[in-house]
Amino acid sequence: MIDYFALLDQPHAPWLDPDNLKNTYHQKTLQAHPDAQTSRLGADATDAAFASLNEAYQVLQDPKRRLHHLLSLEGAAPSSTDQAVPKQLHDLFPKIGALTQRANLLLEKIRATSNALSRSLLRPQILEVQNEVKEVREKIQKLFDASLAELRLINTAWRKNPTEQIEGLSNLYFAVAYLTRWSTQLDEMSFQLSLH
Repeated sequence: MIDYFALLDQPHAPWLDPDNLKNTYHQKTLQAHPDAQTSRLGADATDAAFASLNEAYQVLQDPKRRLHHLLSLEGAAPSSTDQAVPKQLHDLFPKIGALTQRANLLLEKIRATSNALSRSLLRPQILEVQNEVKEVREKIQKLFDASLAELRLINTAWRKNPTEQIEGLSNLYFAVAYLTRWSTQLDEMSFQLSLH
């Protein structure tokens, strides 16, 4: 497994300074860019090095992917079979399920309508679901921001004793994974509803 932290000269830590990460990435990609390196290295080696830097940046800039990579490097990779809904998300889980079901049924009704009048009669329902999606999306964003704040706190303790932080970091990974998945799902739902 490639150590993306080492590849981009970053500490093995749950939280990374986004500006420092971005600057290091840009410096390294300028040095490894295929146009700058083809004369010294073979084209395949240059392309592979450049691709590795891009992949490293994509992983480290995303909190979910960074946590998974860090836990994997520590020998504690989160398993999808261990994935339980984190306690702080228990109330949100059924709400998102019900909202998704309502939105899907509404989208089916919209697709089944054959004229503009029928679609216009569905407009109040569309607005209602869109507003609910927006409210739930805002809750998810607050929970995501709180998770990032918690990640910064764990980062301090991580520097002192990483082993003691594995369980908390693993739980935080699952929370971020759910929140990210739900955000994407709600964004897609909102987009589909906006088309009508």
